[in-house]
Amino acid sequence: MRLFISYARVDKPYCVQIAETLDIHSTWFDQRLYAGQHWWREILRRLDWCEGFIYLLSPDSIASEYCQKEYKIAQNTGKHIFPVLIRDGTTLPKELVELQYVDFTKGMTPDVVKGLLNSIHLAERSTAPRAPVSKQNHNKVVEAPTVPNDVTTVIGKAAEAMEVGKFDESVFMLKQAIERGLKSRFINLEALLAEAEGALERQVRLREIELEYKNIAELVKRKWTRPMGCQAFQAFRKDVPNYDPDNLAEICANEQISRQAQPQAAPRAAKGGIPLLEWCEIPAGILHIGENGKGSQRDTLHVEAFQLAKYPVTNGQFQLFIDDPRGYANQSWWGFSPYAAEWRRLNPQPAASQFQGADRPRENVTWFEAVAFACWLSDKLGMQITLPTRQQWQRAARGDDQRVYPWGNEFDTTLCNTRESRLRQTTLVMRYVNGTSQHGVYDMAGNVWEWCLNGNYDDTDKSSNAQRSVQGGSFISAHERAQTGFTFKLSPEYHYGSIGFRLACVR
Repeated sequence: MRLFISYARVDKPYCVQIAETLDIHSTWFDQRLYAGQHWWREILRRLDWCEGFIYLLSPDSIASEYCQKEYKIAQNTGKHIFPVLIRDGTTLPKELVELQYVDFTKGMTPDVVKGLLNSIHLAERSTAPRAPVSKQNHNKVVEAPTVPNDVTTVIGKAAEAMEVGKFDESVFMLKQAIERGLKSRFINLEALLAEAEGALERQVRLREIELEYKNIAELVKRKWTRPMGCQAFQAFRKDVPNYDPDNLAEICANEQISRQAQPQAAPRAAKGGIPLLEWCEIPAGILHIGENGKGSQRDTLHVEAFQLAKYPVTNGQFQLFIDDPRGYANQSWWGFSPYAAEWRRLNPQPAASQFQGADRPRENVTWFEAVAFACWLSDKLGMQITLPTRQQWQRAARGDDQRVYPWGNEFDTTLCNTRESRLRQTTLVMRYVNGTSQHGVYDMAGNVWEWCLNGNYDDTDKSSNAQRSVQGGSFISAHERAQTGFTFKLSPEYHYGSIGFRLACVR
């Protein structure tokens, strides 16, 4: 669905997060350039373009003249209206109280996000659009918000707006007045505008802090996600040391004391000195390669039996490769491709992982580095280890019944780490015990994208510079991208904090 998001400038952090959550839809929101009639004409064009209207409700948006006009136009033209309450203390007009709204005031939890997505989905399935309301006085509604024509009134209204914290409104009026050429003999309108813009940016920053804190608090207040929430809170406090209305510092301190008091688990056994290196048997089978893995009988590949690593390669495993004098620095592991060797010459040191912790997946690695790691480990263990081909990866993830997700055909946010989990970071590779594939493989949906050996099914040439597939989605991907049939290709020198890899072994 094509969606228009209406919001007050001060609430932009909420707007951006909601727009990211709705990335499976076409969303548009005004960047608030305040550029006269050209700006308003673009608003009208987008209101005509959209099918649904998301109104972010806060005291500021309810008081905003342009938000009110946008809402009236959407209502008059029969758009689907989706009210979203984002701030406590918002007094809703009667007409909005009567509409069912989604309540985001406690944070963007999976349940409330699901509520908004369900509302949009039901609107998409409706057989007829909403009937337009009466268009009486419609021409007045579509006129741009007005700004006084005399500088004295503009200055007075701008100052009044600033006095009560409506810096958005003040910026709007002053920019329009300056564009019209209004001037004052003794008052510098540009300086007054700069003052209003600075106050507005501080106000937006405070809302951003409130929103980030609220999301962290949702993790800290729950036992299962508390360690991750406390880690996020520690990073948050480096930027914002004096903001802690829910006293998360005390909760996290008690959590640390409790964890230290618990007896330490015995060290895990490591195979060949490589912790968490375990293999799952993937029997020979058929892979359907049509759209979403639902191909016809002729769109199939036979995949021979192989072994797949139970977990993605972790920070701890990859660090062994870096620390080994015969590991990352050894040129021989990069000889599989002249492009890899040249990349290694220009990049003698690996990029750091974005998220620390020995048992988190190693990310920020190129395809070249992933293959070099496999070459090093093959020599170290005396095994034929490589990256899984695209067909091997999909065979392991889909199982014998060509499932949409590794565990089945229905998405469940408790079984993987995707955008819907709202964790915003990687998780321990062994966390999602109930989200494994048919053959017991962990983390094949979410957490990090995983490099495959090839890009096209029929191409396994490691020496070329061809694009390679990544599979499985990540912690910032919508769940649709974590489906077993979803893939896209990247250049082998590409690296990012949401892309890692997994190993395969030929028996």
